Parts: sequence; C-alpha cells; structure tokens
Amino acid sequence: MIGRLRGRLVAQEPDRVLLETGAGVGYEVLIPPRALTELPGVGEEVTLHVHTQVREDAITLYGFTEDADKRCFRVVQGVTGIGPKLALAIVGSISPGALADAIAMEDIQGLTRIPGLGAKTGARLCLELKDKLGKLLPPPTVVGGVPLEAPSTDLRPAVADAIGALSALGYTRREIDKAMKAAAATDDDTVQSLLKRALKALSPG
Repeated sequence: MIGRLRGRLVAQEPDRVLLETGAGVGYEVLIPPRALTELPGVGEEVTLHVHTQVREDAITLYGFTEDADKRCFRVVQGVTGIGPKLALAIVGSISPGALADAIAMEDIQGLTRIPGLGAKTGARLCLELKDKLGKLLPPPTVVGGVPLEAPSTDLRPAVADAIGALSALGYTRREIDKAMKAAAATDDDTVQSLLKRALKALSPG
C-alpha cells in the first residue's frame, strides 16, 4: 500500500494531480477541493499523505496535504452509506476540527452544507461517530506551546477522549479545565454528550 508520496507536481486539475516521483514514475492522485489552495505551483515539489484503495478493477490513490485529513477521510468513510467520493467531499469542505465540533453539537443543518451530504446521512454521521471523536481528532502532543501530558489512567475513556478532542480543537488547558468542570461528567456520559456540554460552556454568551 502507498501511504505517502513526494515528488514534482506535473499537472493539476480540480479533483486530481499528477505527481512524478523517482525514476520518472507518475502517480495520478485524487485530492479534496480544500487541498488545492495548499498545493505549490506546477513544477514544484510536494508531499502528499496517501490512502490507497484497492478494488478488483482499479487501484485508486487519495492524497491529502495533512495527515489529519487522511485520518479523517478513513474514519468518515467507515460510516454507513458514505463512500470515498462523499468522504473526499467532506474532507475537502470542512476541517477535522470543525467536523468534530459539528458532530459533538449534532449540527446536522450545518453538515448538510457539504455538497452531496443530505440530512439523513448527516444524522447517520453524528450517530456513528459520536463515540469515535478521539479517532477523528487524536490529541496533539503540544497545546499552546506547552507539551501535553498523557491522560491520567484513572480517567474514563469518554473524559480522556473529550479532553483530547478539545485540545485538538485548539483550546488551552485552562479553558479545557473550566469546560470539563462545567460539563460535570457522569458515568453515563458518552464522548458526544460530554463534548456537547463542554463546548456549550466554552461558547460566548
């Protein structure tokens, strides 16, 4: 499986690029719309994080400028009824952080602004990913320039994942502590229910 490609950008179209690597080999890679603005000019070197999909009749490469987008693409594609084309549209329309935020808040109306994503699929997205936000947004090692300590082993998984998701969304330690205190986690909480209350506490007004 191809997981990463680095080479010269030979050609660029609205939904794909041609990348020439060593020995003159060129790879056609499908990319999300949002990645187009992050690519260098034709002739420049570029690195893409690649998801390889193998089928009986084709081998398709999906490329992303950020590994977080590739990870998001894989998680979203696991949702019932979402294939690679729609998953690519989702990743190309919204950042992983904003997607996690929308799922936590069950913002189905906001999700339907993504081309090709209807209300039913948006609801299914929230339902199936509500307890997988930790996979969608793994916590970074540094937040606000401060190294992030590993979550305490006595934290329940929902609490640890919620803290990680808030960190990945860019909130500071102080903001996270305040939000988690306001959310008042219980044994019955899921990541989604906990994040929903935490994000509400962080919302202005």
